[in-house]
Amino acid sequence: MNINTRDYWEARFAAGDWEAKSGREQTSLFARTQMQYFQIPYDFSGTILDFGCGLGDAMPVYRRAYRNASLVGMDISGSAIEKCKERYGRIAQFIRGDAIQVPEADVIIASNVLEHLSNDTEVAGLLLAKCRSLYIIVPYMETLHPGTEHVNSYSKSHFAQLGEYSCVLFPTRGWSQYGWERWFNVYLKNVVRPLFGKKIVRRSNQILFHFEK
Repeated sequence: MNINTRDYWEARFAAGDWEAKSGREQTSLFARTQMQYFQIPYDFSGTILDFGCGLGDAMPVYRRAYRNASLVGMDISGSAIEKCKERYGRIAQFIRGDAIQVPEADVIIASNVLEHLSNDTEVAGLLLAKCRSLYIIVPYMETLHPGTEHVNSYSKSHFAQLGEYSCVLFPTRGWSQYGWERWFNVYLKNVVRPLFGKKIVRRSNQILFHFEK
């Protein structure tokens, strides 16, 4: 089965592989960290759509922050959407679909989704056409490895062809190094890496792109 296809994600979510590999916890950690960089007022009463919502674990984070907003989660996996409805159906609406089928919304958030898509810029353009404010969050300057889920590496200029946007770099739990891991695997090992002809390792960061119409 080809990585990142609809069938691939359907199989992962249906079999419980996402939960087994701490996908729920990572989604929640991402949402809690990213929110501080959103320019969404807490009294916002429009529609927020989470594109590629997975099992919907960002929704309770958004609901606590944006009590007046209408929340919508969207994913290509039918199994994921059914699990979303079962757990979070009381606080958000969930629909199955892709970027072509995405409904209009005031705000669209695509958190850690586009790095999986070979047509990421095209998808970003489709999302931008359906909202007033678009947030794209992806790993920053990631070193890619063949045969893995991430197929794009992002610099600050990655989406330049789509028009003006702002961007910010930040560490986040679930992706960046923290505590002992940060000091030992990044800072301490960097002292000796040049001695062995190895490159200096930078702390893994996320990058948030914000498009505003």
